[in-house]
Amino acid sequence: MESEIICGGMNKNERPADAAIQELADKVKVSVEEKSGRKFTEYRAITYCTQLVAGMNYFIKVCVGTDDYIMLRIYQNLDEEVSLTSYQLDKKDNDPIEYF
Repeated sequence: MESEIICGGMNKNERPADAAIQELADKVKVSVEEKSGRKFTEYRAITYCTQLVAGMNYFIKVCVGTDDYIMLRIYQNLDEEVSLTSYQLDKKDNDPIEYF
């Protein structure tokens, strides 16, 4: 059962990433690599949360190696254009997704 979505509020229920979430993460992989100065051989979306704004913010936990994770904040506007808003490096599997 889906949680009620509140405009502007982040849905903190982490959900397993599916093919659509992996596709969103893949669209910003080059940007994350360029901005972080790192190259990721593994890049697998694990879980995600959403925030409804004028479009949608996706907060995605991505596995980039053995016990090495990053968090992505991706914005998808109403025209479905996707951009990397922010990212966090050096995360662990048990780190919860939080607003950043």
